[in-house]
Amino acid sequence: MTGIKDFTDFEAFRHCREFVKRTGQVVRSCKLNRDPDLVRQVRRASVSVLSNFAEGFDRERNNEFIQFLTYSKGSVREMRGQLIYAVDQELLSEEIQIELDKLARGATRLLGGLITYLTSCELRGRKYLKIRDSKPAGLPVKQSAHLRRGSPNRKLKTEN
Repeated sequence: MTGIKDFTDFEAFRHCREFVKRTGQVVRSCKLNRDPDLVRQVRRASVSVLSNFAEGFDRERNNEFIQFLTYSKGSVREMRGQLIYAVDQELLSEEIQIELDKLARGATRLLGGLITYLTSCELRGRKYLKIRDSKPAGLPVKQSAHLRRGSPNRKLKTEN
């Protein structure tokens, strides 16, 4: 994640944003407006895609970021389902749905790749990067009391 300073720096976020933007344009310009409940659902899911990505990034720990990326990924899939529903209800052309589905699949693939990377990443989050970078070079890291040899809190192996 070298060079990543903000959630908007991720390619996965940019693809999600493009999918959400294009879907919003379609929703505003087609028969979908005949179903205000569906329009509200699509809009809520759209906001969720981007909001969860942003919120997860600011949690600063990989496991929390992964959790929120999973929510974003789920919202993209929710939107895919809603667009299929719109085709079935003859509120959206199949051609436009296929175009949007292609964008959605790309966003989902990138989200999945980012989740996989974060799961296997040695650095457990930005929060830990700050701690590591704030220590002056050459100084030893103080061990916790339970890790020092001879500490009364250290777990002892027992024989049965």
